[in-house]
Amino acid sequence: MSALVLALAVAGCHGGSPRTAAPGRVTQTPVTAACPGQPAGARALTLTTDDSLTLPAVEMGRGARGVVLVPEAGSRGECGWMPYAGELAAKGLHVLVFDLPCQGAGTCPKTGPGPAEDVSAVDTALNELHSAGVTTIVLAGASAGATAALAAEAGPAADSAPGVAAVVALSADELGTLPAEAPTIHVPVFMAVADGDTNVSTADERDLFAALAAPPVLKTLDVRPGGSGHGWDLLADKGFEGAVTDYITARLSAGYTVWGTGARTIVLSNESDQDQWSWQAYADHLVGEGYKVAMWDYSDQDPVANLTAMVAGLRAHGSGPVFLLGASKGGKISLVAAAGIKPPVTAVVTLSAEATLSPNIDVSTYVRKLTCPVLLLTAAQDGYGSADAAKTFQADLPNLAHVLTYDGSDHGTQLLSGADGTNVIADVDAFLKVR
Repeated sequence: MSALVLALAVAGCHGGSPRTAAPGRVTQTPVTAACPGQPAGARALTLTTDDSLTLPAVEMGRGARGVVLVPEAGSRGECGWMPYAGELAAKGLHVLVFDLPCQGAGTCPKTGPGPAEDVSAVDTALNELHSAGVTTIVLAGASAGATAALAAEAGPAADSAPGVAAVVALSADELGTLPAEAPTIHVPVFMAVADGDTNVSTADERDLFAALAAPPVLKTLDVRPGGSGHGWDLLADKGFEGAVTDYITARLSAGYTVWGTGARTIVLSNESDQDQWSWQAYADHLVGEGYKVAMWDYSDQDPVANLTAMVAGLRAHGSGPVFLLGASKGGKISLVAAAGIKPPVTAVVTLSAEATLSPNIDVSTYVRKLTCPVLLLTAAQDGYGSADAAKTFQADLPNLAHVLTYDGSDHGTQLLSGADGTNVIADVDAFLKVR
């Protein structure tokens, strides 16, 4: 099994269902100025982790674009982020700051604080913003909080923290097992450290950065001049603070997630029981192949219209040829949308697209209108009818549609990670490269 197929197998359930509401929003009240620089209108929360630890938090701003700020160790806790959190909220972002276990008024486990408890706290904060309607989040941390932020996106931990568009890690220290886990971190990452930082060596930061799974165009390491400070103190340089803010807002601005800078764009549409983050490992592969990749979460209201508008938005911002690639329901959405997108997309690829798009859209009606090449991939024993649907679509579009059938019953993105995953990925690569 190739490294990519293995990564996809690990990531296959990543974000597979909407995350449950955070268990611990027990208060939400206006906050008196507990921290210097705290903006008016901030709201106090108490978060409760899966381990029943309670953590004070402050929420500010509104909207679907969010930032979770993980504090450094020490007595300042959430207050250390407060001035910067207010600046982000003033830019229209929905911001949450909180104390880690054993910090401030946060309760402490009997065994004392540790990396697992910090990751659980980060996940609880992410859950809180999602339960408040936030759909896309940048996770930022300083010092030990930067390590916790990265660890929350590593390996199995990331399964319980979907919806993170990027991580900002300022002077990640107390690295522990994180360097060994770094090859499982696929999200875009912005790291920074001051040269000569006495808390963590620049060499260790470079090694951690190099080990991240994200391809080079999706990760940045900014080594700041010596004496620039540690953790959130790096933001004292207003030029650097502006660069961090620009990075955060750019990652949140589109309403969908764009990775890579290639001249050709592939839009990935997920299965109905997954979200955009189920594509992470495969998106890494496509970026490595030279494509720009766009991932999104559709609603049930009008996903075809949403995808059509998304393609228009990508083209308006300079995207070249556009390909649609969808799994299961996402494949059906791609086929139906492609019939109406003008000018036409370059090609469509589907993984296990079935015959009917809920509630009662006959996909064949739209396939017959297509003027672009279509690649239809399915398992022979697919339990949802995609093998028969693929034959029908090919008959609808005999000169442009091509069907590839694989053994077994893998469905949707499982085709990328199953027994034939290596062949499936190679077949899609070959189809895309000649268009």
